[in-house]
Amino acid sequence: MAKGSAKQAAKPKSELRRRRLYFTIVGGVSLWAIFAFWDQTGAMKEKKAEMGVLLQRLEEVRAEHDSYQSEVTRLQDPEYIEQKVRKDFGMTRPGDKVFGSPAEE
Repeated sequence: MAKGSAKQAAKPKSELRRRRLYFTIVGGVSLWAIFAFWDQTGAMKEKKAEMGVLLQRLEEVRAEHDSYQSEVTRLQDPEYIEQKVRKDFGMTRPGDKVFGSPAEE
């Protein structure tokens, strides 16, 4: 009986070691997964903030583009060109009366 009881006592020790090793490995992998998830969550928050800034800039550029498009369309009209030249360059038609001088910039 002494021999049988020694084998029974040794068996639970080895099983206990295997369980410890198993839980140590599982715990290590779990900690790694938690830290990786935490890091990726932070990166996603940064990217979302950056995306918000870029979307705002996109709207500004689209508005600027629309204003340029309307300017191009208006520049096809001879009357608009004449108004722009008179305003920007202070030009007049022959026979026009000028009261005062155009503002110099």
